[in-house]
Amino acid sequence: MKIFNLPDLGEGLPDAEVVRWLVKEGDTVTVDQPMVEMETAKAVVEVPSPYSGTITKLNGQPGDVIPVGAALVEFDGDGSTSAAS
Repeated sequence: MKIFNLPDLGEGLPDAEVVRWLVKEGDTVTVDQPMVEMETAKAVVEVPSPYSGTITKLNGQPGDVIPVGAALVEFDGDGSTSAAS
């Protein structure tokens, strides 16, 4: 299992709010596929998947505020990652 933590969305802000999930538990995703829309104090940003695999858990519902570095998505997969990882 792999856990993807909410990254710093490039604005130096401490957290972001879940706007809308673009995937659900049990979905199979590929590297760079958009998973969730997160809102910071400055913008709404799509967060892409860093892994290929099956989503086993989504942490947070729309409206929830997630701190940077907290678990966002859990995966069960083949371990494939993007080149940027």
